[in-house]
Amino acid sequence: MSGIVADDSSYLVTHYTSVWSYLWPHISHSLEVGSVNLDWRARCSLFMLRSVRSVSQPLKHFGRWAEKAINLCAANGGILRTLYALSIDPQALVDFAEDSESYLTFNGHMEPRTSLLQAPSSQRLCLSCPDSKAVADVCAMASKVAYESPKFIEFVVNQNWKMHLLGTYNCWNEFQKKSSTQAFIFADRETDAEAIVLAFRGTEAFNAYDWCTDLDFSWYELPQLGRVHLGFLEALGLGDRNRMQSFQRLKQNIYENSRTPLPQTPTSGLPDFVLSDETKLLAYDHISAELITILRNHRNAKLYITGHSLGGALATLFTAMLFYNREEHRIFYNTEDDVARRLAALYTFGQPRVGDESFASFMDASLNKPTMRYFRVVYNNDVVARVPFDNSLFGFKHFGHCCYFTYNYTLQILPDEPFPNFLSPVYMVLSRLYALFELVQSFFMSYRYGGEFSETRLSTVARIAGLLVPGIAGHSLVNYINCVRLGPDHLDPACLQNSEWDKSQ
Repeated sequence: MSGIVADDSSYLVTHYTSVWSYLWPHISHSLEVGSVNLDWRARCSLFMLRSVRSVSQPLKHFGRWAEKAINLCAANGGILRTLYALSIDPQALVDFAEDSESYLTFNGHMEPRTSLLQAPSSQRLCLSCPDSKAVADVCAMASKVAYESPKFIEFVVNQNWKMHLLGTYNCWNEFQKKSSTQAFIFADRETDAEAIVLAFRGTEAFNAYDWCTDLDFSWYELPQLGRVHLGFLEALGLGDRNRMQSFQRLKQNIYENSRTPLPQTPTSGLPDFVLSDETKLLAYDHISAELITILRNHRNAKLYITGHSLGGALATLFTAMLFYNREEHRIFYNTEDDVARRLAALYTFGQPRVGDESFASFMDASLNKPTMRYFRVVYNNDVVARVPFDNSLFGFKHFGHCCYFTYNYTLQILPDEPFPNFLSPVYMVLSRLYALFELVQSFFMSYRYGGEFSETRLSTVARIAGLLVPGIAGHSLVNYINCVRLGPDHLDPACLQNSEWDKSQ
């Protein structure tokens, strides 16, 4: 990045014109027409986002009532007992409040496990080994718990895991005009912690805004970092496509902060009235500031960042911003607490692509050299891990090794997942065959591997539905927790004697 921040001359955004204004009329008129690439990709992205957002309210209400019904049945002994109680004495029904420690989301009922992996003491791996099964399990479970309410998170972390919750965060997305980015931080112990874990919430099943962020393939180019997914930048509170000048300001703030050991200004390029609003927490600025304080209080702690689905993408971009620096590839630092240097590992599960080839090269150099600190876990035919597309038209790229698990939870270390763009006719056929096999296999998991691998009825229903859209069923957290617990003791290929490890060996 030069001394003068470059003009905005290379980005792709979804923006209305006189022809397209009826599709999404509230998108800002403040964009400079000369700086907007209005090719078919922008228009296609705009159309998809508009289509998804048009059903946001019906989807939200359906999801809320579906979750309430599922929780009601779970609290009262099942569907038949609940119906019986309704007909005899409705007031006797147990009905959990949505913000209680007992209320579970749709994801929580699909994957109800909350306990961490209990390995024999002779095989237990310490958190100082970032690619260990113990670390992978903590990150996978944190990614799962991130979907739940703050009270549930507090109960699981403090009471079940016997760790220490440091904070939950509900962060503002200026483009969406709502708090739609959630995360939490916990430590392995209250004092003198050795591990600090930051987990981002992923895509909620009935949240159209989350799906909009996933399906959006607009990008914005940052000098030396490359083209970055615009929706993920907005989710971290770094800018707003309604005010493209916010991204110019973002670049200026990054440049100014990189010139001082103690950054004095927020990284976000959002307007001052947003930055000064204490009710609107901006994910990157607020959480990174929290990490400074936390790591100052825990001098020996290493940092682990994780997330599933959208949460994995946000975890990746958050980490990228920690390293983003004009000269040293590290913007977020100070004289006492270098957050980026204390990063032990970044774990993502079913993560969509975040940036282009330049972004991938930047992240690979920052995270995987000299040692591997990035572990991207992908299960079989998970469709979310294959978007936005990796081709000459869209240009998004994954980076690092792919810890790819097959349908029977066999690990393969690959440069990328098979069928990276999922549009192949062969993939369409194989994915349905795999989905059928996975459905049948789910009935025998508890017999083969033990009771903790028994799947819920809701998970079975999702697998049946997955016969129509197989990649969606493959995205379930059930699969990812199984991958970790049935996988090898290490995910770093340097620790594996062969490129393939089979749990049956």
